[in-house]
Amino acid sequence: MWRVLILFGVIAALSGGAIWLADNPGALTIVWRGYEVRTSFITGLFAISFATFLVLLGYRLFATFMKSPAGFTSFLASRRRRKGYQALSRSMVAIAAGDAREADLYAAQAHRLLDEPAMTLLLAAQAAQLRGDAAGATGFFEEMRSHEETAFLGLRGLYVQAERAGDKAAALDYAQQAFSLRPHTEWAADASFVGEVANGDFDAAATTLDKMLQVKLVTRDVGRRRRAVLLTAQAMEFTRGERSERDPVPLLMEAVELEPDFPPAVSLLARLLSGRGDIKKASRVIERAWATRPHPDLADVYLTLVPGELAGDRLRRVKGLAARNPGAGESYMALARAAIAAEDFSAAREAMGALLSGVSKEGQTVRVCELMAALETAEGTDGEAARQWLTRALGAPADPCWVGENYQSEEWVPIVPGTNKFDQLVWQVPPVRAGSRPALIPFVVPQNEGMEAPSDRPDIVADAEAAEEKPRSLADKSLADKSLADKPLSDRPVSAASVPGKETGSPKPHERAMLPEHVVVAPDNPGIVDDEDEEDRRA
Repeated sequence: MWRVLILFGVIAALSGGAIWLADNPGALTIVWRGYEVRTSFITGLFAISFATFLVLLGYRLFATFMKSPAGFTSFLASRRRRKGYQALSRSMVAIAAGDAREADLYAAQAHRLLDEPAMTLLLAAQAAQLRGDAAGATGFFEEMRSHEETAFLGLRGLYVQAERAGDKAAALDYAQQAFSLRPHTEWAADASFVGEVANGDFDAAATTLDKMLQVKLVTRDVGRRRRAVLLTAQAMEFTRGERSERDPVPLLMEAVELEPDFPPAVSLLARLLSGRGDIKKASRVIERAWATRPHPDLADVYLTLVPGELAGDRLRRVKGLAARNPGAGESYMALARAAIAAEDFSAAREAMGALLSGVSKEGQTVRVCELMAALETAEGTDGEAARQWLTRALGAPADPCWVGENYQSEEWVPIVPGTNKFDQLVWQVPPVRAGSRPALIPFVVPQNEGMEAPSDRPDIVADAEAAEEKPRSLADKSLADKSLADKPLSDRPVSAASVPGKETGSPKPHERAMLPEHVVVAPDNPGIVDDEDEEDRRA
């Protein structure tokens, strides 16, 4: 409505102006070089307007004629660009649909029409990957590296290609180059760090971790945890003898300071300190970790911490350890193991009763069943009860172990095999039962020099070799060892590790020399000794 009124008002104003000019025509006189031109004002105004129009039209035509080559070129370029983007879109749709032939065709067309390698080379590489042409895809990614704006994208593609081909060295090299180019990129930082750890280049991994902390790719808590794991992995290599240029103890002490309850670091440090005779320090390290996170590895080391220790003294030490975390199932388990070795069966049954009665959340797992069988065997009162516990162990729930993606083991590793992920193992009950941890005390023989094997007892050595060849799990050989379980302690075979002079090799720190699981041996428990026997023994 308002538009109509405004239009009507404009027409009325123009009409009024025209009528006024008609009523007042006036006169226009032009004198130029002796000529005099007389006309009305309206006619002169019209003539001037028409002349101005002709001048502007001529200028427009002249400018258009001068710009026509550039305009034609611009038209062709615009048309080429439009067709290139159309091919680019079709190539992307074909890749998403999995049509390798269409994707390759339109990617090549887009690369020919467009001068934008960031998109066209990437699509060409993806099309090559889609049709299975690894060499072609690598060639496109290499070409992307030659352009400054696509160099990082090319490195990413080359890294993925190397990972798919299983070329770890090349993948690490590409990841390191990408990390140097863009330090704030998380995938490049993680790939460089994990690759360096897997390659054993711990110094480079530590440098990479420092850079990640500087650019805030990881928090301080995550960085502290990663450094502890890194130091533990480095110490494990040095301890195994794979590398020996550094002392692993300082590395482990730093790792334990960063993560006081990290079982792999604590157990390995305590084992090394014990081997060097620093028993008190090793005990403090384990006791500190046990208070917050009891673990079977810590119990294994603690039970064998003192070479040649009497079983009763060991039991007293273990009671002190269990008192630091009295409600934990591992505390009951350690007490039961030490009590069986000391032949304190009432204490062992009390500890096992807490496990079986539900006081501890562990319940009747494989280790608990095997330990109950060992207790029944050690007492020697009911062989049938021991066999029943061994049979029950066959179907008992699995004990916790280190679990990762498609991986489970009792041994901790810094990088999960198969997935190549760093520090991804979790101590938990595995989804699929793969085995069981030995229930009894691991036995490590002190390496005493000058001891020779007794040549007059070849039967001990033969029995020891046979015992070492048996499987670890009690449940796997329970039925085969029925007669052995009923034998007195003096007639049972002993392990090769307990025979002085038996050449078993120097055990690696992460390995355990175990007592035969069907035997409960207490060779260091002399029982009641009177003064005369003590003097004879010393003599």
